[in-house]
Amino acid sequence: MNENTLVAVSCYAGDQHQVENNLPYYKHHGRPVWLMSPSDAPVIGIEGVECYAAGKRGWIGPHTLDRQRKFLEKLSQSSYRYFLFNDADSVCLSPTLPDYLFKHTDTFWSNEVLDTNPGPSRLPKIALQPPYFFSNTVVRALLRVASVPALSYTQATAHGELPVPTDCVDHWLLQIVYAAGVEHQSFPDGCSWETASSNGLEQMKIHTGKLGKVFIHSIKTKEVLDALVKSRLG
Repeated sequence: MNENTLVAVSCYAGDQHQVENNLPYYKHHGRPVWLMSPSDAPVIGIEGVECYAAGKRGWIGPHTLDRQRKFLEKLSQSSYRYFLFNDADSVCLSPTLPDYLFKHTDTFWSNEVLDTNPGPSRLPKIALQPPYFFSNTVVRALLRVASVPALSYTQATAHGELPVPTDCVDHWLLQIVYAAGVEHQSFPDGCSWETASSNGLEQMKIHTGKLGKVFIHSIKTKEVLDALVKSRLG
């Protein structure tokens, strides 16, 4: 059930090897693939995909939010109804996207990562990490509130209400979701871990293999990706 879906990947020139490693898992959905990178560090020369460049490179700062807005605007202007939006270190291991995504099309889906530290923090207690899945209706709602250079909303958490101004994309997305009144949910079959340690990789292999996780974030090397695929296939 991947009809009318576009697969997009946010990346930059330094990610090109990761994009090439993951490309079979961007293409296996049988849908068009767009690579979206900054104009000052574009990803180019990869066959069978469309490359789009806008904004400036960087992980944090107002210019990163400006770049992300431009990427979202480009998606909203397309003819596609649904978007599976990855970073260069995320994939969906299943060629067929789960039915629940298309039954809840007013929801912004992601790998939601919780900060379980009970102490105060200047950052939100939730980060929305890729992959992301959302409809054209959702992305247009987000863009209506995404033109403000720096947002500062109050997020209710299990630990009380904390002010959360931030210009990190993972947290900014949460802010504009709240501001737009859009529901957000974590993939029930998703997981997000740093996999630099063997223990982290083993945990992820268990979750992808035995627990059926398919929306995976933080895949840094081809060896990790191959291990996860092998674990899933048994």
